[in-house]
Amino acid sequence: MDKIQTFIDAFKTLEEYLRIEYEKGDYRESTFMGTLFRIKGRKENQIIANPKYFVTLQQAAQLRNIIMHNTDVAEPTDDFLVSFTKIVELIIHPEKVSQVMIPMARIRKVSPEEKIGDAMDLMETYGFSKIPVFVHEHLVGVFTEKAFYYHLNLKKDAVLSRAMRISDLMEAIDLDGHPASYFAFISRYEDVFSALAMFRRDFQEKNKLEMLFVTENGKKGEKVLGILTLPDLENYISA
Repeated sequence: MDKIQTFIDAFKTLEEYLRIEYEKGDYRESTFMGTLFRIKGRKENQIIANPKYFVTLQQAAQLRNIIMHNTDVAEPTDDFLVSFTKIVELIIHPEKVSQVMIPMARIRKVSPEEKIGDAMDLMETYGFSKIPVFVHEHLVGVFTEKAFYYHLNLKKDAVLSRAMRISDLMEAIDLDGHPASYFAFISRYEDVFSALAMFRRDFQEKNKLEMLFVTENGKKGEKVLGILTLPDLENYISA
């Protein structure tokens, strides 16, 4: 298959996908570019909303128009064809959460019996703002930079020291409490856009979603398979 046909096939695949997903199967009231601008403006798809990818999609639309009217005038370069087909694949078949998460084997974690000072040193060494707390393989809480603040809000006369155990702060860091930061669960089978939406919709809320824990079915109490943060997702989308 030549480059022009490969390009046209990829473009038609994307066009059909957008028609079904965003135009309810009907393009009569919108051009291809009109649909892209609307999706970008509403941030309905983070790949299309990415400025770098959007420029490539614009160029693809222009090239498609030229080819359709003058097939012997232009054709995509090898690099452009690779970039465009990659973007189409990202839009139509986004990665699953399990393919983007940080797996448990790479997660730095602590136990409730460890000293708070040791947890703080670990966070400083690796540049973490939070670190999950596990009892064996069971997630029981998340120690954050604001753990002391939350603890003092709950116990006004508390005395704090680095020698305290993490278990001494469990009321402020466990997943059943009500700290200002919170954490949620997501199934390994969800796509990255579903995960991103969980972070995005909380921007205007008082409580801010700090981290997603990935489990088999997205249920609390299940074995944690990995974690996701907003920077993880943004780095994936902008890569």
